[in-house]
Amino acid sequence: MYPVKPGRYLIGLSGGADSVALLTMLLPDIRTGWISAEAVHVNHGLRGKDSDDDEAFCRRLCEREQIALTTYRAELNGRTDEAAARQARYGFFRERCMIIKADGLILAHHADDQAETFLMRLLRGAGSEGLECMREDETVDRIRILRPMLRIRRNEIRAALQEDGIEWREDSTNSDTAYLRNRIRHELIPALEDISASAVDKICRTASLLAGDNDALNEEAEKLLRDNAKGDILNVTEIARTSDALRCRVLRQWWNREGPVLEEHTLNAAQTEALNTLLDTDKGKINLPGDTYAIRTGKHLILRKAGTPEKEPSVPITGKETVFGKYRLTVSESEGNPGDGKRSQEVPDGFLEGCEIRTRRPGDRIRPFGSSGSRKLQDYLTDRRIGEPFRDRIPMVCKGNEVLLVCGVGAGNIPRWNSEDSPVRITWHGEMPWAE
Repeated sequence: MYPVKPGRYLIGLSGGADSVALLTMLLPDIRTGWISAEAVHVNHGLRGKDSDDDEAFCRRLCEREQIALTTYRAELNGRTDEAAARQARYGFFRERCMIIKADGLILAHHADDQAETFLMRLLRGAGSEGLECMREDETVDRIRILRPMLRIRRNEIRAALQEDGIEWREDSTNSDTAYLRNRIRHELIPALEDISASAVDKICRTASLLAGDNDALNEEAEKLLRDNAKGDILNVTEIARTSDALRCRVLRQWWNREGPVLEEHTLNAAQTEALNTLLDTDKGKINLPGDTYAIRTGKHLILRKAGTPEKEPSVPITGKETVFGKYRLTVSESEGNPGDGKRSQEVPDGFLEGCEIRTRRPGDRIRPFGSSGSRKLQDYLTDRRIGEPFRDRIPMVCKGNEVLLVCGVGAGNIPRWNSEDSPVRITWHGEMPWAE
């Protein structure tokens, strides 16, 4: 059995053979104080009196063994499928883990569960990430999950309980082959075992090998993200040169990190492939789950929420430093040159009085440095090939509707540099992907 290190844990207890065996195996560690644990039972209410009897059984078991027990009743809103029950169950597990500040959730999944999950996902056409299935120790949705029985077979668990005279509850729906998992359990796996002895063990070994491969690929994908992702903005130049397998993995990890929080947060295969196609073009847009879309502009891929984006409120420029969202504008001593107009610019002392930092507004105009006339800001940004998705987030120094400095882009109506004007240097700080 996979060892459980000292800590405070929550134990999932359904009343079935597997979870009763799990609790029984952990009792010595609880008795000696090696671990602190409490059980949690979720009554899904799907089998009427039988569901209530399961809950009562768990109460009696925990009272006899002097184990704390928390019970929940799930509201599935008429749904009876396994996915709805699982979602409700894990929601309660997460809630209780947070309340007791648990170091982890211990579940009774075993080798046969692993094989069944592998075959279910294989029939859905899952890739290597899906086919690795469950791990003995992993973090899912911010909960650390431990599965100490993942290498033990179902028949071994039941044989041990029978030998020790330990009772459990039997779920009558486990024999209903209308459910895909049950059909795999009662029909497909026995057929595979007839064809190849120890088929379950071999399937579990394949899942374990895939997990190792995934670790290596995920590490490479993480490095690409660290080097090329700035929040919801992805520089795709380097990523587009890699293999499709790695590209798709990077995109899924980026989505999981930056996309909206959804019940099903992972992109499916079709959505991943659609996102991947944007890496091979300079311009394009696709819709994604959660009222979100991805847009390609130049060498960047950007995630956006549909609708009008929220604007950062304008901030008056005061003192030596002005903070605007994720950006800062600092005022320091002159360095004896005018600056590049994009990241730094020297202006006469006092020039910034009455100015503010904000993003663009309708009617904004700019007189590009050295030009005799003003232009619409929209035209100015277009001429400089600033992608549309960036234009509403670029900080600017403005006075009224006149734009004086566009962060990372250029200067407007700024006096020519003259050492006799007691110049000061203003410098932008922050990520400027549109300036790359």
